[in-house]
Amino acid sequence: MDEAGHGRIVLSSVIASKSVKALDFAQSKLPEPERYLTDPHQLTLFKLLCLYSDQCGGVMTRDALGDWLRDKPEGSLQLYGEMYDALAAVAVDGHEFRNSVHQLRELADRRATGNAVAMAMRILQQGAQLPDGSEVRGHAAAREYLMTALADAEAMGDTETAEGDVTREVNDVLAAYAAAKALRASGKPVGVQLGMPAVDHALGGGLSKGLAIVVAGTSAGKSSLCVQGAWHNAVMEGRNVLYFTTEQHRTEVRLKIVARHSRHPKFSLGKGLDVAKIRSGWLSRDEEMMLDLVLNDLRTCTDYGEIQVVQMPERCTVPALTGRAESMARRAKPDLVVADYLQLFEAARRVRDAKDHETQGGIVKTAHRWALTAFHEQGVPLMSPWQTNRDGMTALKNGGFSLDQHMASSSEAARTAAVVIALALRDEDTSAGRNVPLKLSVEKNRDGARGGRFDVTADYATCYFADRETGGDDLAETFDLDTADAQ
Repeated sequence: MDEAGHGRIVLSSVIASKSVKALDFAQSKLPEPERYLTDPHQLTLFKLLCLYSDQCGGVMTRDALGDWLRDKPEGSLQLYGEMYDALAAVAVDGHEFRNSVHQLRELADRRATGNAVAMAMRILQQGAQLPDGSEVRGHAAAREYLMTALADAEAMGDTETAEGDVTREVNDVLAAYAAAKALRASGKPVGVQLGMPAVDHALGGGLSKGLAIVVAGTSAGKSSLCVQGAWHNAVMEGRNVLYFTTEQHRTEVRLKIVARHSRHPKFSLGKGLDVAKIRSGWLSRDEEMMLDLVLNDLRTCTDYGEIQVVQMPERCTVPALTGRAESMARRAKPDLVVADYLQLFEAARRVRDAKDHETQGGIVKTAHRWALTAFHEQGVPLMSPWQTNRDGMTALKNGGFSLDQHMASSSEAARTAAVVIALALRDEDTSAGRNVPLKLSVEKNRDGARGGRFDVTADYATCYFADRETGGDDLAETFDLDTADAQ
C-alpha cells in the first residue's frame, strides 16, 4: 500500500471514531506531516484536524469543517466535505491504524534516504547547488552531504526529539514510573525474565533493552539458557519471542523448546522429555503419551506468546537479522530477541586490514545499537551466547574472571553489552547432564547491581534452569502418568 492508502486509514480512524486519542497518537508519531503525507488534500485535512483540536478540543465535526472553510476559495468546501464524508464512512481497526502510522514513517524514511543518495551521486558526478546556495562537487563533498543528510533523516524518524529539557519532562518520568509500578502490582514483571527468581531479582526485574550476553565455556549451557529464556517469556509471561539460530538448525531449537515445555509445572512430569530421545525416536510408550500431552497444550493454549524460530544463513550479518526482525514485527512485536549466536556473524562490509577482534567488536556494537532503538525506538533485549577463551574457562571455575581478558574473539563484547551473565560448573557433574551444579554470576549490569553469585542447577536434556530458591537441586523426580492424566 502506498502513502495515500495509509493516509486514508489514518484519517478515517480519527474522523470515523472521533477519537482525540487516535489524533494525538498520529500527531506524536507524524510530527512533521509534510514529510509523511504526500497527498496535498490529505495533508491539508490532517492539519485542519490538528489545528481544530489544539484550539477547540475534540475532533472536528462535519459542520465545523464547513465553518472553517466558509471563506476559503470556491470549491474547497465541496472537495473537503466529500472527502470528510467518505473517510467518516469507513471503520478502521485499531491495529490497522497503528500499522499505517508506522508505515508512513517507514516510507518517509526510505524516501529521505533515496533522495539523499541521489543528491550525493549528483554532487559526485556533476556537482550541485545546496539549499543554502553553495555549489559543491567531488567525492569529499558528496560524502559529507550524504552523512549529514542521513543523520538528519534518522533524527526526523525518531519517536522522541533528540534533545529536551529534563526539567520540562519530569511528567514523562513520573508516567513511566507509574506504569512500571502498575505492572508490579498486577504481578507482571517489568523486565524480560530468565525464569530464575533470584537471578531475575538481581537484574532489577529482568533484562531491559540492549545486548545481554551469556558467557561460558564450551557445552556449559549457553544456548540452553537462551532456550529457557525464550520459553519462559512466551509460555509463562505470554510474550512474543524471535529466536534467530545460526549454530543449530531451527528443528533442533524447536525440539529443545518442546522438551523445555515438558517441564511446565502444570504437567507434573518430573524429569520431562529428553530432547535426544525425541530426536532419535526412543521414547517409551508412557513418554509418547507425555509428548502428545505437551504438544497438544502448545497447540491449543491461547495464553502463550509466540516463539518464532528463524534459520539464518551461514554467513549472517547484523543488518540481515535486524531487517528480518523488523519485517516480522509487523505481525507481532517481539519482547525478546535471541541470536544464537553473534560470534558466528560476519561484518556487513569487511574493512580492509581490519583484525578479527576489531571486526567482531563492530558487529557487537551494531547489534547493541539496534537493540536499544529497535521497533520504532521502543528497543528490545537482544540475548546471545558468547564463548570464553581457554584461560576464561579456568577463571570462571576458580574465580578471577575478567571481562577484558577472558572473552573469546573480542573483549568489546563485554564492554558494549548492557548485561553479561557467566556460567560455570561449581562442582563436578556426576548426573550426565541431568542435574548439573552450576554457578551463575552477573558480571555486568549497566542498569543495576552487579557481582551477584547464584547456585543454579541445570538439566541440559530439557534446557531447564532453576536457582536454589525455587528448589533447583531437586531435579530427579519421576514421571507419574496418572497424575499427568488427571491434569
